[in-house]
Order: sequence, then C-alpha cells, then structure tokens
Amino acid sequence: MFSIGQELYLESELKRVKLAQLPIVVKYLEGEIADYGGPIQELNEHSVRVNDMYYTKAACRFYIR
Repeated sequence: MFSIGQELYLESELKRVKLAQLPIVVKYLEGEIADYGGPIQELNEHSVRVNDMYYTKAACRFYIR
C-alpha cells in the first residue's frame, strides 16, 4: 500500500492512486510545491490534472499527501 510522503514513480502507481482517489502533493523538480494536493482528476501520457491544473510529468514529481 501507499504511505504518506511516498513518491509515485511508476505510471501504475499514479493509476492506482487515481482509482483510490487518494490526495497527492505536486512538486516541481527543484522541490518547490506546485500544488498542496487533492485527488488526481485526469491522467494521461504527459500530464496529471489536480485541482483543475495540469502538471507535466517531465517537470514535476508526485507524492502521497
């Protein structure tokens, strides 16, 4: 299962978190928080949508909140 603060590396992890509607935190690669979190609303090959904002997988990291 997932634990608080765990980084989501794999596409399969992002999909499972989306299905479970677990809240996530989005951080830019430099470590700055981009979004304090919410459930994943949409997931595609290049981006993740949280709180009606799209975050590219190449520029962000995703963590369990």
